[in-house]
Amino acid sequence: MSTSEEPSGERLSKTTLRDFGPPIPHDERDYDLPSFRVTLSPQEAPIPVLLRHALALIGIRHNGPGEKVAWWVTFTYKGFPCELAHQKFGLRLRIGGDLTEEQADDLLTEMRKKLVSAVRTVEAVLADKASETLNAGNVTVVNQHRQLRRAYEYFRERATNPAVVEDVHERGTSEGGGSWSSFLLGKNVMALNASHDLVAAISAYVSSLEHDLVLALPFLDFDPSMDDLTKIIGDRWGEKWRRVIGHTDPEAVRLRQRLAEVVERWRNPYSHGGFEKGHGATMYLHTPGLGALPVGLSGVRDSPLFSFHSVSETDIEGVFALFDEIDAYLAKTIPHAMEWIDSGLHVRFDAEFMAQVVGYLDSEGTLAKLIDAYGFRRDMVANMDY
Repeated sequence: MSTSEEPSGERLSKTTLRDFGPPIPHDERDYDLPSFRVTLSPQEAPIPVLLRHALALIGIRHNGPGEKVAWWVTFTYKGFPCELAHQKFGLRLRIGGDLTEEQADDLLTEMRKKLVSAVRTVEAVLADKASETLNAGNVTVVNQHRQLRRAYEYFRERATNPAVVEDVHERGTSEGGGSWSSFLLGKNVMALNASHDLVAAISAYVSSLEHDLVLALPFLDFDPSMDDLTKIIGDRWGEKWRRVIGHTDPEAVRLRQRLAEVVERWRNPYSHGGFEKGHGATMYLHTPGLGALPVGLSGVRDSPLFSFHSVSETDIEGVFALFDEIDAYLAKTIPHAMEWIDSGLHVRFDAEFMAQVVGYLDSEGTLAKLIDAYGFRRDMVANMDY
């Protein structure tokens, strides 16, 4: 136990977990006595291992893995033999002894509340070291590529093929006896719907791109001792692009510039409440002799700049053709990173993983076997087939 964990463990042993103790030796336990069990919900314990660590802080060690169980901890609560086990079908808490069902239920309820409460202390202990751990590269980033791409593809399909809206022509008579009529052109509604889906598709694509650029780092030249991962994650997409793709290749520069134009025209206005330069005017400038002129506004935070432009139809095909170009460029330029990202496997940033990547590329020229190995390991852990 590290020095920083010792005071927390002592505090827990005197407060929240004071009724928890070491397990009864195997040869001293009466296994003929009844046993009672409860399953903790994911809402109670979304990260089961934190409950295990709470017990570890007071000196109670865990066991495992085993068949269909990731780990288990045996201990006592108020002298009764107990077990906490993370099994395939849930996190199970058990108690045994000469107890009625009502007594056992009361004790199980007490235990689960105290264990869940102790997690706050565990989180505080881990938070003290989180930044240092992350920036040392000892972190796995969850691969959300497929989820983000699904959102992009969903809005792209809607923007490219908007649902058909029929024309609506209505007539009626007003209270004064006059007649009225209105006409709504379905194509105009479809075009408006498509523009909304285009903005959503662009936002989803840029989000996916930013995510992929971060995931690509361990396959390139990421150095935990020099790179600040927290800062890179927080950078704007353009900075991530420069960090991963660079700015020496004219094709990369061209694609980045075109993407910047798309983002500035379509996504950014909606990121700031509909202001800044976008499709159509965000403001009308009262101009002597000219009337109210539509303008787009940029640079709201610093020095505002104005641009005069007319409303035009969206070149939806052009935007998505650009995105296809970028996808093809990434597949060509950072193929091994994209191979891993496309697999859906999470990405480690530690030195051991990066050494494995280099080793497989040197010996195999591809990451296919490493991907298979990690995929097998992922499935084994998910099914607890130890």
